[in-house]
Amino acid sequence: MGAKPDVKKDLTVPIRRPTGTLEEQKRRRAEALKAVEGMWKERTDIPLDGVEYQEQIRNEWP
Repeated sequence: MGAKPDVKKDLTVPIRRPTGTLEEQKRRRAEALKAVEGMWKERTDIPLDGVEYQEQIRNEWP
């Protein structure tokens, strides 16, 4: 059996804690959601229906 990995040593991504008050966190989250809302709205190369898009992607899998 191999040695167990040292998780603390192998962890390369620091864990970020939320900053600010709960209200500030909610405001930033809402701003981020509004920023990404409709990102694909103008695309014509993919179906607008999410289920249809998933089926199209799955059909491309081998």
